[in-house]
Amino acid sequence: MTDAADKCMRVLTIDIGNTAVKGSVFENGILIESILVEDLDARPFFPFIDRYRPGGAICCSVGRDPGAFLDEIGECVGKPVMRLSHETPLPIGVEYATPSTLGLDRIAAAAGASLVAEEALVVDAGTAVTLDIVVRNRFLGGNISPGMRLRFRSLNRFTSRLPLVSATGDIPTFGYDTETAIRAGVVNGIVSEIVSAYKEARKRYPRIRLLLTGGDADFLAPHICRYGVKPVTAYSLVGKGLERIYLHADKTDSLRTAADINSDNNNAKYKSLQSDI
Repeated sequence: MTDAADKCMRVLTIDIGNTAVKGSVFENGILIESILVEDLDARPFFPFIDRYRPGGAICCSVGRDPGAFLDEIGECVGKPVMRLSHETPLPIGVEYATPSTLGLDRIAAAAGASLVAEEALVVDAGTAVTLDIVVRNRFLGGNISPGMRLRFRSLNRFTSRLPLVSATGDIPTFGYDTETAIRAGVVNGIVSEIVSAYKEARKRYPRIRLLLTGGDADFLAPHICRYGVKPVTAYSLVGKGLERIYLHADKTDSLRTAADINSDNNNAKYKSLQSDI
């Protein structure tokens, strides 16, 4: 059913986000283990790679240039790290007006979501909150808004008197002081945004499932459940999608190589026949 089933091998996936770097080893679509580091430091990956001996590696980055970091990882793996780009062959269709501007992490999450559900609203709650529609192996588009910490920081930074508040604490429906007003506004605002998008999506796709991933997934899940919506927490969605993309691209390259060899052989035979004539 999956691309991973076509070729059983261990793949190291590297998801470089705005605040952390997540490395995961997958085999045949199954997550074996993950590590999380804050900086582009390859050293914590070396024992991880030695332990699992992945046959290949793939990376997606949302902004930071990981060049030297990936060179070190590639040397340890024994082959260059595949860098997901907008030119990488994909196992899903992308129906987006500006595909070259589509975040690579959103592409990877969509590829992973297609393995979990035929119809999905993929919510990645991190520095930003993305809500993407993935239906029958096609990325159809979605929304982007500020993440939870970004909202808290913005209220503090761009106003003269509002304090910096964290998500920890009482979250009433309506705040009873400035701190709870900010916390309720931020958290309930994000939750309402997700629930509203899900209900709208269900009008078009009645079997759609809500897949929740990202650093704030665990925190938001119970708040979403209060609205009668049960999200599926899928922590390894981006990594699962990266493994799928790697195997698909690897298979595509192998087919292209075989086609080139056949073409060269046919050309050689043709030239040989021409010389005989």
